[in-house]
Amino acid sequence: MVDERSTGSIQRLLYLQTQTTAVDSDVIGMSTVEEGEIRLPPDDPGEWPYSNVLEAMRDGWRIVKFPELALLYHDPMNSTLGCEFILEK
Repeated sequence: MVDERSTGSIQRLLYLQTQTTAVDSDVIGMSTVEEGEIRLPPDDPGEWPYSNVLEAMRDGWRIVKFPELALLYHDPMNSTLGCEFILEK
């Protein structure tokens, strides 16, 4: 049996919520899944590792899901939540 940790194959996910669909839009919320655990960010946004999606991409994160544009225009509840990007490493 292969230990996934030793091969580096455990997927890491980064959820970034932004105000718009632009990759340089300010991050307004975030969380990560690392080593099979959900991790919330520090309370102070100034301590978050990325201020926008583009910074995360420069650090090696790859976008696997872009915000759903159709939901933004058709769901009034979603307009207050922002746009969610999902990235992996």
